[in-house]
Amino acid sequence: MPTKAPKPFPIQMEVEFIDRLSEPVRDGKAKSVSDIIRTALERYDFADVLVLHPAQLQISVRLPDEIRRQLKKTARTKHTSIGHLVRAAVENYLPELEAMPAPTDQVARPKRRQRRKKPRAKR
Repeated sequence: MPTKAPKPFPIQMEVEFIDRLSEPVRDGKAKSVSDIIRTALERYDFADVLVLHPAQLQISVRLPDEIRRQLKKTARTKHTSIGHLVRAAVENYLPELEAMPAPTDQVARPKRRQRRKKPRAKR
């Protein structure tokens, strides 16, 4: 009885990384990208894996319906998350915002909390 061929296992990788994996195949150093991945997995000691997850906070933003619809449509078309699109847009906009001079008449300062005065005790 013939052995069953393994099923494809989908993995998302950045395009630049896949290009890097393709170079040894083009140079004749490896049979395929899959072969490189299989060999790497067989040799890797997963006991030493250190997984870092950047600290994240969830925020809520009020968005006009049209922007919300466009985000959902673009996320479906690009096969990505709405959060990814929002981060990309904000990361693109921040340098422009940071380069703007602060208004001279209104320097952004945090508001101080007013302390309540305690009533004096009667003597």
